Amino acid sequence: MILMLGTVMWGQEFSKAGTSAAQFLKFPVDARTAALAGSHAGLYGDVASLHWNPAGIAALKQTSMALTYSDLYFGIRHSFFGIVMPLPRNGAVGVSAIILDSGEIEQTTVSQPEGTGALFHVRNYAFGFSFARYMTGWLMLGGTIKYVREDVWNESAQAVAFDIGSVLETGVLGMKLGMSISNFGTDMKLGGDDLKFPLETEAFTIERGAELKTEPWPLPWRFQVGVAVDVIGGTSQIAQHETHRLTVLGQYNEFNDVGAQSNFGMEYQWNNILSARLGYFNKYDAPKLSYGLGVAFNVDKRRLNLDFALVDNDRLGFVQLFSLEMAF
Repeated sequence: MILMLGTVMWGQEFSKAGTSAAQFLKFPVDARTAALAGSHAGLYGDVASLHWNPAGIAALKQTSMALTYSDLYFGIRHSFFGIVMPLPRNGAVGVSAIILDSGEIEQTTVSQPEGTGALFHVRNYAFGFSFARYMTGWLMLGGTIKYVREDVWNESAQAVAFDIGSVLETGVLGMKLGMSISNFGTDMKLGGDDLKFPLETEAFTIERGAELKTEPWPLPWRFQVGVAVDVIGGTSQIAQHETHRLTVLGQYNEFNDVGAQSNFGMEYQWNNILSARLGYFNKYDAPKLSYGLGVAFNVDKRRLNLDFALVDNDRLGFVQLFSLEMAF
């Protein structure tokens, strides 16, 4: 009986969900990538590369800025801002910020489960500095150092993390390969005034005499490798076309708190102006399909890209993302 029980427990697969902090670092930061189901490893030359694969900013030849806003579930707001400046000798630097705000949440306690009347916010931040450059005419390397912080009521936790990435222009069938490791850094541990309380004895009381101890939690470490292939137009060696471009993307992801996942996307672009996108999430709990549209145009010699994405999160409903990128 003991042997049988031990066998069952040994063969059981335990979920690692919820074993890392700063989950907001997993959210898409731009509408284009969201519409492609997160398939960005093989893409480059956009400001969103600051988050997905810092090597990709080396391909930007103009100072560029991007802003993304999305309403997630139950009033949670997620925003991204980034700016990239090209450097001499095929390099680039950039800064980025990610902010997640829960909106107002009513405090509840064991004695007042219906609410105390007090309101609080949960706010998460990530601020990064990135550098990248072309090492050869076909290989880009880049890295990011970032500060990550979570605020919950009067408690907070912070960490320092690093991202590294590469993009390879293979020259074969218009194929681009990308690889990156993200959120490799220190653990996060909550601390704050609410964890401190007086130590009372029969004779005296010591203010802030004791403090509750919290456990450290790792960041959501991520490894991704992906490919982007221009099937029609662009850098395609299969079917060249000046007006139409069709790109197919695939990506493999490995996290420290979930199993392996993969993403697939397809992007059609007409005349470098209008874009339509479709994505599929494989082995994800909630998101399954994503859709998106984009338009690009010039205003006073500035190139503007407006993108919209709609992500189907099954029982959680649809999430909309809006992005603006400007080169000047």
